Amino acid sequence: MMKGTTIYRYDTDHDVMYVRLENYTSAESGHYVDDEISPDINEVRDVRNEDLVGFVILDYRRNKPELVKRYPEYFF
Repeated sequence: MMKGTTIYRYDTDHDVMYVRLENYTSAESGHYVDDEISPDINEVRDVRNEDLVGFVILDYRRNKPELVKRYPEYFF
């Protein structure tokens, strides 16, 4: 799998943050599933091997403190 950089995309109209981690490749995008880990916070995992490949966070501004505590390596 190709390595790249972590990509953060923020939807200001809906207060949603989309994060693709460095181990994500767009060519494999059909193999992922969202797992809700808490209300409004979803981990995106590769269904084939359970690798964490990203996040979808609803109400990002409200949930950012929880993300910083839970995932300090991705959110600061």
